[in-house]
Amino acid sequence: MARQRANIIVRLAVLCVAVFLVFSAVNMQFRLGELRESKAQLEEEIAVLEDRLIYMQLRLDEPVTDEYIRRIAREKLNYRDPDEILFYNDLAD
Repeated sequence: MARQRANIIVRLAVLCVAVFLVFSAVNMQFRLGELRESKAQLEEEIAVLEDRLIYMQLRLDEPVTDEYIRRIAREKLNYRDPDEILFYNDLAD
């Protein structure tokens, strides 16, 4: 009788350990999938930022000419030439 109880307790303990291991393995697989998706998104962001960095570096490496100064004044400060006529269009494209 005592041997049967010990045998049942051992089987129950092994079953609990097996269930825990299966649950842990499934949980790790889901987590691994999430981490892979996150890695792919971060790699895309890195690629975009690297492209932006290259663009900015090229802009910084440009020589300072009159055309460069004119372009920066137009883009950043919204300056225009005195003889330039601006047309505004309220129509959607």
